[in-house]
Amino acid sequence: MSQENSSRRPAKTGHVHAPISETGLGYDVFAPLWGILELGAVTESAARVLLDVSLADFVAAHRDEVDRLLALVRTIGDFSPETMAVFESQGGWNEGHEVTAEYLTIYSGCIENYPPEVGDPAVLRRMVRMGGDLQLVAFMDALVGTATVRGPGPDTAVPLVVEAVRTAGSLLGVRSGRAVADTFRMWRVTSLPDTLRPDSSSSAEAKTQFRAYAHGLEAVIDPYT
Repeated sequence: MSQENSSRRPAKTGHVHAPISETGLGYDVFAPLWGILELGAVTESAARVLLDVSLADFVAAHRDEVDRLLALVRTIGDFSPETMAVFESQGGWNEGHEVTAEYLTIYSGCIENYPPEVGDPAVLRRMVRMGGDLQLVAFMDALVGTATVRGPGPDTAVPLVVEAVRTAGSLLGVRSGRAVADTFRMWRVTSLPDTLRPDSSSSAEAKTQFRAYAHGLEAVIDPYT
């Protein structure tokens, strides 16, 4: 993979307990969001080759949604302006960052062999759909993890997490209700148990916090199911 924007950290596909530092939490939230923007650019583009996909144009066209997402993230994590600035400065769209097969491979959890045949519409579609699912789950997981450390509490943060996931899903072209409900189900079965199991290294307080958020999300999202 090239060194361009090497400081960007593609979201991990497995659950990782949220770090305590504000900067680390910021990266955990921004990484899947960067992936969602790239995957959304591919989804929305009618381009036949990745070189013709413009991340800059996609971000510009969806600036209102991106700004709303950033406002939600800032509130959920009580992030400083310096932390929030990382998202824009390392996003790459202002420097002509290209959507590449390498990044799509990472975002999609290596669903295809590398190098993938991205010229095949079926392969590209599979990577984008898989990538969208993975990055939405990583995004929700990072938001919940951040909220348990820095957030205003479940009563305030849960609706913000739901709105953030709904908005992120819209950037991927996913119907809002489906994005929220499907992402919550996937997060609940793939990420949450790693924190709540008796053999988890998470503290009792962390488990209590994650359960509270899981229960709160279930109550809010239930109408979409």
